[in-house]
Amino acid sequence: MEDASLPPPPAPALCWDCGRALEPADRFCRFCGQGQGEHVTWYYRRWGILVATGLGLGPFGLVLVRRTPVMAPPEKWAWAAGIAAVTVWLGYRLYQAVLMVKAVLGMASGQF
Repeated sequence: MEDASLPPPPAPALCWDCGRALEPADRFCRFCGQGQGEHVTWYYRRWGILVATGLGLGPFGLVLVRRTPVMAPPEKWAWAAGIAAVTVWLGYRLYQAVLMVKAVLGMASGQF
């Protein structure tokens, strides 16, 4: 017979990546190898997403934003909107630069 004054045992923690049960002392998942808590891989942290997106991933950084366990859903939406806005702005600036180069080359060749 169970004593009603005892609290229920804590539910096992689950891995954020594969969803399997973890021991309380686990720093890494035994099944998929992903870090847990403070041991999350650098590219799933806020600064890692910012660096990876800025130095080469561009809009593909949205995948990291979607998969990170560090951010809450509202924060993920804000980061995704920011990355999308910067991507659209850079695309527009690239389009303007191409039009300017075409205009300069057109004037240099004598076409109007």
